[in-house]
Amino acid sequence: MPKGFVGRRIAYAVFYDGIFYGYTVAGSATLHLPGRNEYFGIDKSKLNQIVNNTFFHIEKANSKYPIRNFVPYIISEWRKHVVEDWEIKYKDKVIGFETLVELPRNGDCYKRDGWVELGQTQGFTCKRTAGKGTDSWTGKRIWDTENLRSKLVLAHKL
Repeated sequence: MPKGFVGRRIAYAVFYDGIFYGYTVAGSATLHLPGRNEYFGIDKSKLNQIVNNTFFHIEKANSKYPIRNFVPYIISEWRKHVVEDWEIKYKDKVIGFETLVELPRNGDCYKRDGWVELGQTQGFTCKRTAGKGTDSWTGKRIWDTENLRSKLVLAHKL
């Protein structure tokens, strides 16, 4: 099971016909994403209603997927479950989803599920280390602004 996520999260193990294919995690929306707030018509006060596909790792079993377009199917099924589970766990009605896709990937599996590409991040990375932070989370934020890794921003409205 994946670990180390900050903020809200719900982890899902992916099974199909009793066979394990991987994990995916629903998590807190990213504070700053290019184009996202405009796409959803929101301000940051509504970010608890946007769910980030924080982690997505699906692998073939026995060198194959069980059905055609399996990965977009899993993304679609994940969205359906998250809408219900997020409201039960966090009491927020989901209005949409976001995800970040690391280049050179292009997010085709999301696009086949109806996600829209909104732009790219600048590529900053943040880690937390021991020490007193400037917010309510434990640990101090350390920003890496030199080793930039830009990501595609994709979103899906309900």
